[in-house]
Amino acid sequence: MIEAVIFDLDGLIFNTEDVFIRATDEFLRPYGLSYEDELRRTMMGQQAHVATAMLKEYYGLKVTAEEIRAGVEREFMRVLPDILCLMPGFADLIQAINKAGIPAAVCTSSSSSYANTLLDEYGYRRSFEFILGGEQVVNGKPAPDCYLMACRQLGYRPASVMVLEDSENGCRAAIDAGTFAVAVPSAHNDGHVYTGAAIIANSLADVAITQALNILE
Repeated sequence: MIEAVIFDLDGLIFNTEDVFIRATDEFLRPYGLSYEDELRRTMMGQQAHVATAMLKEYYGLKVTAEEIRAGVEREFMRVLPDILCLMPGFADLIQAINKAGIPAAVCTSSSSSYANTLLDEYGYRRSFEFILGGEQVVNGKPAPDCYLMACRQLGYRPASVMVLEDSENGCRAAIDAGTFAVAVPSAHNDGHVYTGAAIIANSLADVAITQALNILE
């Protein structure tokens, strides 16, 4: 029986992968570079400092990691208003979860302040018990640490907690934490592997999710 639900954020609640792709492309453009799919797939779900280090190494950028991160974040905030939207099925799913009285939380590799800002902007912050940000754990996804911590904070055994993830790294973290892992791939997750996931859903609107939660929308 599923007693609680944990959501990833980027690419799962919001289409921020679209925003990040555009922002990274814009950052790399002055260097005569473009953001390649092979690197993007590897970076998905990683903590910001890890992803930045991967970007620097892959392209051999001579600027510091701090300058890279600041530059990408600057471009991210610039293009965000034109691109950002909720992922399909999220609004109905979180409404059904809240109505059923099932505790929900967010566990993201992004910072908690960033997650709170986005959820506040769209009016969903109060839908969640808490936000667990990437800065709150030493070992980020695909390590299981963040989901183990979130389960403890919720007060439920991992086996009774559903985790919704879009990336391979995030789903691996959820599986290794012993949770009921649900992969929700999007077009950006081509090539990702979800071995061990309890469900591979076609979107957050997939009835397999609400059936596993034993709720009706």
